[in-house]
Amino acid sequence: MMQVQSLATAEDRGTSPYGYLGISVQGSTVMTGSMPVTYGPDTAATVIKAAQEKTLTLPPVRQNRTALLQAVVKSVIPRPMIAIPVFWLLVLFGSACAGLCALLYVLIRGRYAAASRKKRPDGDASRNKTVIGPVSDAPASRAKKEQQGPAVQFPPSLEKRFIHAEFIGEGGLGRVFRAQNAKTKKTVAVKVPIRFDDVTGTHFSRDIFLWQGLHHKNILEIFSYNILPVPYVEMEYVPSSLADMHFPVPEDQALALTRDVAAGLAYAHGKGIIHRDIKPDNILITADGTPKITDWGMARAIDDMRKSSMIGFSPVYAAPEQIAPKMYGTPGPGTDIYQIGVLLYEMLNGNVPFEDGDLHNLTQALLYDKVPQPSWEGTHKKEIFAIIEKCLRKRPEERYDSVASLIEALESVHTRG
Repeated sequence: MMQVQSLATAEDRGTSPYGYLGISVQGSTVMTGSMPVTYGPDTAATVIKAAQEKTLTLPPVRQNRTALLQAVVKSVIPRPMIAIPVFWLLVLFGSACAGLCALLYVLIRGRYAAASRKKRPDGDASRNKTVIGPVSDAPASRAKKEQQGPAVQFPPSLEKRFIHAEFIGEGGLGRVFRAQNAKTKKTVAVKVPIRFDDVTGTHFSRDIFLWQGLHHKNILEIFSYNILPVPYVEMEYVPSSLADMHFPVPEDQALALTRDVAAGLAYAHGKGIIHRDIKPDNILITADGTPKITDWGMARAIDDMRKSSMIGFSPVYAAPEQIAPKMYGTPGPGTDIYQIGVLLYEMLNGNVPFEDGDLHNLTQALLYDKVPQPSWEGTHKKEIFAIIEKCLRKRPEERYDSVASLIEALESVHTRG
């Protein structure tokens, strides 16, 4: 047994703050008084050597002997170094570089896509196309429906809910696809925003909010809607519209279609909602000939007109108050009545009342000109034209006071026939 009787010199023993320490080593056991602490032989030998060379850093004497011995061992035994293999360092460095490259790719691609959208030409404008924001020149001739192109893609996040999606049209704030509901196997129409930005998303959501509360036989029915994973609305699919019909049509057919459209609008007005964009493209025709009003993207609550931040209308179907609100007042229920009059005129005469290709001349005609005399010949031409003239008066207060009053006038002509 090796005995270390003091960790201080004889001269220092009397004044040493650590006092007398009895540390003995036997094999792999270090004894501090009667408290044995087992260490390896190498550790014990290191303790003795350090004690002899007086290189120990001792704790205060207030600690017990076991704590003192543990402190001695910690002060003389070097801590092991943790080494990371070079291979794993390379793996971590490579992963960080790959993540940085992926982030840069996403940012660069997003900027490139945004620049491409700005440079993309809009193509020929249709006189039936809804204008968002400032009005631009539009040709008077009716343009064909937009055809599907390779760039029109159905949102991938909706592909599990709707299968066999095919692009069928675009206008205003949305694109419409014909698809099959994956659960019900029913053919439906799915409308999504034309762009996925804050402004478009806000107005598209407002469109859904107003539309989903309307349930009438002459209003296209909504089956479901959501804003996640992307905003969309699922609605009944009707393959044709009034725009596909060849004008002019017989008086009885025009009166019947106009009366049904007016009935749908009267219902919406009763719910406090106006459409503001009645035109052939927005009147779908079912297989049995029932008209259904669609595309309520320009719709607004009657008491919410001042909150709208976007101007929407189709120029040749626009009411004077949509073009010059300071002159004729804010658009309201009378706006829909005006557009019904334009629709009836077109169905009977084959053309809209004002259709000059020059925007300035069109605007002047809409604001100041009288309704041109129609060229169609029919049994009730005089009575029907009187209804049209009243619908198309420049000031909203001079038109029919409600859609219900207009329906009564239409039915009176239909009854006489």
